[in-house]
Amino acid sequence: MRVEPLTPAIEDSFLKFIRRDIISNFFALLDLELYREETKFWVALENAEISGYMLEHDGRDLNLRGDVKSAAELLNKASLAEPLINIEPRHLPILKTFYEPMRRLGPPTEEKIATLLVMGMDKKHFKPIIEQNPKELGANKLEAVGNLYRSFYEEAEMGPITREDVLRAFRERLIYGTYEGGESVSFASGVTIEDLSYVGHVYTLPKFRGMGHATSTCSALVNALLDRSEKVIIMVLADNNTAREMYRKIGFIETGHEFLAFKGRKIR
Repeated sequence: MRVEPLTPAIEDSFLKFIRRDIISNFFALLDLELYREETKFWVALENAEISGYMLEHDGRDLNLRGDVKSAAELLNKASLAEPLINIEPRHLPILKTFYEPMRRLGPPTEEKIATLLVMGMDKKHFKPIIEQNPKELGANKLEAVGNLYRSFYEEAEMGPITREDVLRAFRERLIYGTYEGGESVSFASGVTIEDLSYVGHVYTLPKFRGMGHATSTCSALVNALLDRSEKVIIMVLADNNTAREMYRKIGFIETGHEFLAFKGRKIR
């Protein structure tokens, strides 16, 4: 087995590999399409066939996919000291020999590793629930949406987010939001790559939760995304029963995909 950077010579083979399961590999496809300059791709090959890959995005995210046999060889190429890690459960024993779990993705608990479940929906299963008045938000709402993004990142302990990050979100994603008394209190954002859309963030300020803001913004966003693609997916924390139930109500169904997410410290 050998590991090499992604190059034009193997890019077609790599695309075929990730399209075998586009849900598992959506982040790779997203980074290829939108964030190529900010992402390092390492590809494992065995007998000229791709068996797995690792990507390091924007100096803070590490994703690992593919055959367990390729995991150690790929992780030998890892350069990030304390990344946010997203892996398949079967990779965890090997991953822990390279990175020590520090804390889980999302609200802190005693557990250092979070489980993410994927939920998906197509047009025939969509059941929108609009209880507030969601609107598509443009760059003229940069300050308000930026404040919501910062609150989201702080609550999820995902690190800092810059003004440029928010500007990029407006350029590359659809964003919907709701208001209370003129204040922006909730937002949902999503992106479409090829024929699959991904809902990346759904957030409501704590004091406005339980009032239908998240349901409304997510419903409006999904409606717009389904005009662009056949299917929409979202990743949700397995222990966030409130969110999972809300997504079920508007038509999301668990796909069976499961991932582990946490911040890790490099030990090797």
